[in-house]
Amino acid sequence: MTRRWWSCVGGWGGREAMDLWLEGKKLRLDPQRALGKGGEADVYDLGDGRALKVFKRPEHPDYLGLTHEQDAAKARLAEHQSKLRAFPQGLPSRVVTPQALATDRKGAEVRGYAMRKLDGAEPLRRWGEPAFRRAGGTSADAVTVLAGLHRVLGAVHAGGVVVGDFNDLNVLVTGTDAYLIDADSFQFGGYVCPVFTERFLDPLRLDPKAQALTPVRPATVDSDWYAFAVTVMQSLLCVGPQGGIHRPKAQGARLNAVARVLQRVTVFHPDVQYPKPALPRSTLPDEVLHLFHQVFVEDRRGAFPLPVLEGLRFTVCASCGVEHARTACPTCQPHATAAATPVTSVRGQVVATRKFTTRGVVVHASADDGTVRFVYHADGAYRREDGRTVMRGGLDPSLRWAVQGDVTLLGQGGRVAVFAPGRAPEFLGVDTCENKPVFSANARH
Repeated sequence: MTRRWWSCVGGWGGREAMDLWLEGKKLRLDPQRALGKGGEADVYDLGDGRALKVFKRPEHPDYLGLTHEQDAAKARLAEHQSKLRAFPQGLPSRVVTPQALATDRKGAEVRGYAMRKLDGAEPLRRWGEPAFRRAGGTSADAVTVLAGLHRVLGAVHAGGVVVGDFNDLNVLVTGTDAYLIDADSFQFGGYVCPVFTERFLDPLRLDPKAQALTPVRPATVDSDWYAFAVTVMQSLLCVGPQGGIHRPKAQGARLNAVARVLQRVTVFHPDVQYPKPALPRSTLPDEVLHLFHQVFVEDRRGAFPLPVLEGLRFTVCASCGVEHARTACPTCQPHATAAATPVTSVRGQVVATRKFTTRGVVVHASADDGTVRFVYHADGAYRREDGRTVMRGGLDPSLRWAVQGDVTLLGQGGRVAVFAPGRAPEFLGVDTCENKPVFSANARH
């Protein structure tokens, strides 16, 4: 099955009426303390530095009328009765493991578990988002995160455990420290990991004649390292190996997602259009690009070479602002004279007129009834298109912005600050998804 995890809060629907006991005490689940809602479990804040993961039972409202999901929940609960009690000890501290089991009153049935709660964490997927990178998430920091994650994964394997469903939502990052979560799906002993995420699925686990991206072989240490390589590429280039659009020269030869995986038609293939939002491949050294080609096209397996990661040294070109890890900027001649850019250019029936330029970073832009409005960061402050300061501070990729006319909206976590000219900021509570505030705005609302 494909792993699904929404990590969303708010609009909490019906939940099962059942009693839980943890460490000899009865628990009362409070929807107001909900941290996340996934396809297999709900997560609550225990208020003591821990979170409680409660597995959904077959009768959970989310499974109403879904026979397949009900059967999967029943099988999952049955396995957890022994699997969680046999969970291996001694794993790295950056693995969020079960600390105490939540059971029924008699302690006979395992219904969930308590675990360490990570505050202010971002899913690793954010590092692969172009908007996050433009807002201050640097490649240098991504390398630090990935190198630390490499050591954690290696230590997990040394403990006789396979992650199985290694993906960029099962890794949470605080600062530059990466933590593996969803440990209950780990593979060890006779317990096989039943879930997977398509973008991180090792093609060697598939039937060569498969019609769907469903593995026929169990996860292995090698498939974990394949998924890690996907994570490295996604985090450094904002595109994975199966990204881009297949545009073959021959008519009618376009491959679907399954065929692309089976035939290893990756983003490196000449018939695949490289996505514009992604970071240029040329920002990485040839050694790294060659390694990606070996893994994703030539089926090289084994641990990702840690020295390759640790040897990356990113710098920002003083001329064009591109962050790269090469000896010279790949997009410009370091000593060339800057060419003048025309203010207005015409292509077909479209006329583009330059309205604004900055050495800083544009973090949000929109068009309100033909008027371009935006927020940018420069000289230690966030500013609007007319230059007025909204807020002072360093560039922070965890912030989310929107504009409503002259009003500026700033979201972080579950709160949104509303900055209106001449008034004190107003604060609103909002829902979150993947730890990001969910809100939007247009010219009127």
